Formats: sequence, C-alpha cells, structure tokens
Amino acid sequence: MDWRVALPGTPLERYSLKRKRTEVRAREESEKLEERLSALNFCAGKLNAADSLAKVYELTLDTFERTLGFEDAAFMVVDKGYLREACQRGTSAPSTFELPLDGTKKGITVRAAVTRKPILVSDLTKDSDYVRGLDRKQPAKSELAVPVIAENNVLGVLNVESVELDAFDEKDTVLLQILASHASTAMCNIMKRTEIESRSKQLALLMKSSAELVSSNELPDQLQVIVNAIKELGWRRVVLSVRDENLKIARQEDIVTAGLTKKEKDFLWTNRQSGQVWEERFGKDYDRFKIGEFYYLPWSNPWVRKRFSKGTVSSHLDLEQMVDWNPEDLLYAPLRVADGRIVGVVSMDDPVDGKRPTFDSLAPLELFLHTASEVIEKAHLLEQLKEYAERLEEKVLERTQELKKTQERLLKSERLAVIGELASMVGHDLRNPLTGIAGATYYLKTKLRTGLDERSEEMLKAIEEGIQRSNKIIDDLLEYSREMKLKLSETDPKTILGQTLAYLKMPENIVIVDKTQTKPRTSVDAEKMRRVFLNIILNACDAMPNGGTLTIKSRKAEENVDISFSDTGIGMSNEVLTNLWSPLFTTKAKGMGFGLPISKRILEAHGGRISVESSENKGSKFTITVPIEPRTKPDPDLIVDIPEHPLSRMEKAHAKAEKS
Repeated sequence: MDWRVALPGTPLERYSLKRKRTEVRAREESEKLEERLSALNFCAGKLNAADSLAKVYELTLDTFERTLGFEDAAFMVVDKGYLREACQRGTSAPSTFELPLDGTKKGITVRAAVTRKPILVSDLTKDSDYVRGLDRKQPAKSELAVPVIAENNVLGVLNVESVELDAFDEKDTVLLQILASHASTAMCNIMKRTEIESRSKQLALLMKSSAELVSSNELPDQLQVIVNAIKELGWRRVVLSVRDENLKIARQEDIVTAGLTKKEKDFLWTNRQSGQVWEERFGKDYDRFKIGEFYYLPWSNPWVRKRFSKGTVSSHLDLEQMVDWNPEDLLYAPLRVADGRIVGVVSMDDPVDGKRPTFDSLAPLELFLHTASEVIEKAHLLEQLKEYAERLEEKVLERTQELKKTQERLLKSERLAVIGELASMVGHDLRNPLTGIAGATYYLKTKLRTGLDERSEEMLKAIEEGIQRSNKIIDDLLEYSREMKLKLSETDPKTILGQTLAYLKMPENIVIVDKTQTKPRTSVDAEKMRRVFLNIILNACDAMPNGGTLTIKSRKAEENVDISFSDTGIGMSNEVLTNLWSPLFTTKAKGMGFGLPISKRILEAHGGRISVESSENKGSKFTITVPIEPRTKPDPDLIVDIPEHPLSRMEKAHAKAEKS
C-alpha cells in the first residue's frame, strides 16, 4: 500500500491550484489581447474615413485612451526638421513643445524617429535622452515611443508615458506599432487625396484661364491672366518678361508680375540682365539644373550664388517658413515658340508649400509656358499687322518690290511654292488640337492614375505616341519649307559618324564597318551633317530587315570629301530611284518621305551633292560630297533666321518616329 496519497494542503495540491490560476490568468490575458486587437481593427476603419490629419490625430489618441488604456499620450509629427506635438491626452503641455530631429536637444521620441524603431524605456531615470514635455506633478518614470512610417518616410511618433516604473511591455509595443500602421495609412490616404484635389484644381484653373485669354485682346492683360493663374497654383511671386530677338526687355511694360510690389517691379527693370547673360542661362552649363522645361538653381550651390549675387529680388520669407526650399532659390523657364525662338522668360518664387519643385509638380505649369509663348507670338504678329496698316501706302511700294523678289525666289525653289504654303497653313493649326489632346491625355492619366487597367494604359500610350509622330511630321514640314542658315565649324567624317551612332541603337543583326578618316578636316554645319548621316543610316537599316552589313568610307577627292554608305539590303527599283528626292514620296508604312530631300537640301546649302547607286536584291550605295572649304553661301533673300532644334531632341525624335 502506497502511503504517499495527496491530501489537502499538500505540495501537490498547492501546485495544481497554482497551475489552474496560471491557466486562468493566461486565458484572461489572451482574451484581453484579442479584445484590444479587435478594437484596433475597428479603429482602422474610423481612421480611413477621417477627412483631415487633425481628425486622424484625435482618433488615434481616442484609441490610446479608451482601447489601449494609455492616459498620458501624444501624437508627435515631423515638420520642417522638428518633431512637434500635434495632439496630446492626459496632462497639459506647452503648445510650442518641439524637439529638433538633429538630436541637439535629445528626446526619446527623436530617437524613435531617427532610428525608425520602437523605443521602450522601463526606467527614465537611467536614460539621459529623456526630455520632460508634459506638465505633471509627478515626473514620468517609463516611456514607450513608436515611429509612424509610410512609404519609407517618418511622418511622426506615437508616445506614451507613465509615472510608474516598467509600465509597458512588448505586447504594448506590438499594439502601438499596429496603431501606428493604421495611422500612417490614414495619413497617406489624406495626403494623396489632397494631391489629387490639387491636380484637379490645377486643370480647372487652366481651363478657366484659357477662357479669360480668349475674352482679352491686349497682351498685358493676357499675360496678367497667365501669371495670376501660375500664382494660384502655389507660388507667392511670379514674373513674366517679354523678350526681343536678342533676349532683351525692350520696355518696362514688358515685365508682368503677380505678388510683387511696385518697388520690386521697378527694381527688376533697373537691374535687368543683358540678353547675353540670359543666353548663357539657357546654355549647356545650366543643363544640369533642368527639370523638364524649367531650370531650378538651389542657393546652397556656391556656383549658383556666384552668378546670381545681383539682380534678384530678395524673398520676404525666412528659412524656417520653408520645408526644403531656400527663400533665395531660383526657378525660371524660357517661353519658346514652335520654331524654337525664345520670346519671353517666366520665373517663380516662394512656393506656398515650402517645397522644392519636382518634375510632377512642374508638369502642369509647362502648359502655361506654351500658352504664354503663343500669346506673345500672336501679339507680335498683330503688332506687325498694325504697323503695316498704318504705313499702307509705303508698304504698297515695298510689297511690290517684295513680290518681285518673291517671284524670283519661287522660281529658284519649287519646294517653297508647294510645301511652304502647306506648312504655313496647317502647321500651327495642327499644333493647337495636338496641344489640347496632350492636355486631355495628361488629365486622364492624372485623374485615373490608380484606376487604369492595362488596356487603358496601352490606349493612352498609343495616343501619346501618335502625338509625338504628328509633331514629327509638322516639324519636317516646317523644316523642309524654310531655307537654312549654316553654322560652320571644323570637324571630320569620323567624328560626325561617331556622334551620330552615339544617338542610335542599332539592330543586333546589322554590322557597321567604319572606314572613315579623321582627315581631311572640313568646315560644315556639324549638327545638320549629323542629320544627313542619321537619315542615310536609318534608311539603310530599313533596307536590311533580315540583317546585313553597312560599310561607311571617306576619302579626299580633290577639293572635296566623299563619304559613301554601302548596304547589303534589298535595293531599289528604277521607279523608286526616279522619285527618291521628291518630298512626300516614301515606300514605308509610316513617315512623310522628307528624310532624303532634307538631306539633299543640307548638302546643297554646303555647296555639295548626294548621289545613289542601287540594284534590286543587291543593296544600295549613297555617296555624299562635301567641299573642304565652303564654296557657296545661302541666298540671303531665302534665309529664315530660326534656331534649329537641339540635336538630341531632333535626332532622338526622328529615330523613334522612323523606327516605329
């Protein structure tokens, strides 16, 4: 018989009772945790329905107090390099309580924001980073801070304190992290909704200003509408200046402003910079500061400070009022017309949101740039017509002489008689609907950014590509219809070929054999010669759909340089060869057939020529001849002094359109 029977009060009985109590306590804690998690999920729904950041702060602290049981709590937000108290519960705190994020004033919450990790301090007396922010009779003895993070950005910190030691544990940390996640999601939704509303406002403002422009006939009034619209898009000060062909401001009335005093406007006129200075500001040295069509120059750059120390109107704002924009930063853009000429300059200052510009934030403003340039160009044309009407009798005699010269020019160039008239009639009229289509496409992409399916994105992309192709056709029409003004510089065939190939992505099944030489050097317009090389190479690639070899050679031939392009493609028939140099003739599914005619005109402007030899199924050989020294100059009566498009834009757009 075993006498070791468990009797009441024995160690075994007490162990059993203790175990039951432990199980009951664990079950109660589990039920309490589930209840708190359920409450947090319910809170997430209320947070997502919040219509303002202030409401998010209040709902978050309601959850602190009623659901999690934390009484001394605060919602700290990141603002301009500081961690500021947005909302708090429990005891009162100074309304201006803030801590710098650089850690100069320490703070448990700052440590949580910087490390992006929860900070649990069981005994604050042993932590030197603690900063007393709440006004209480008894000092806090423990603290828990959890960062609020969204899209890799710290938006704020959730913070709780207690007058008891070791008041918080890991479960509290997890619950607070869940709440911080819900809060960050709600804040992001509100920020994105605000951004969408802002973009909608921008587009509505564009439509409104367009209607006001139509109702006004005077240039100053029209430009005032534009600068006012730009100001309403979030800029405290806007300046628009009309420029002449030398980029100079002719009259003080040509400076239109919004947000500037008369004294500041007078200062701009008195301290206006020369046209040469502005030519430099739109030159290659400033390309690194470009954002789309704008130039953003940060004042923190010593190079910028050195060149803009004079002639600018100082800001009335302090650095503390900004986020990352310096009040002395510079933002400006040229107003270009369709042919590339600059007819004005617009600059903005003191953004309302205090932030540096981005490509997305400046995109809507580019529509105003195009509108302003068209308004100025139209005003110039109207002014010319007005002057013409005032001197009608004198103009009759002048016009008679001009008609004789025009008749001579038409006899010299059938091209201008046929295509020039077409280009002048439809060029600008086509750009207007294209601009509208581009604006509508941008609106749809912005408005429906998160709701587009794959098919819709393909359709919008097809529209954008169609706009680019249409603009390419218009550019070719205008370029072919005007005479060229050569900008000669010394170079050689090998250099031109290398620069041309740098802009091309050759098919893998086509081999380029480069046999060009660096001598002799010749004086040519390098940009236009690269266009010739580009057109011939692209045609050769199209003639070799299954691959092949393109051999390019150069040699000196008396006082000329001969450059040949020999491909192993499908060749051309006699019918194609007969019409090869005629504009609007093409054998391709896409394109208008201007590539080779434009190349022929470029070479003739240099005093050179182009020829071709071809046999079907055997390939083609194009040979261009350029004089080493210029022999001819363009007829001054035929020169249209319009700047060419930049090389990269012209050649890349051409290559893309041709290959597509």
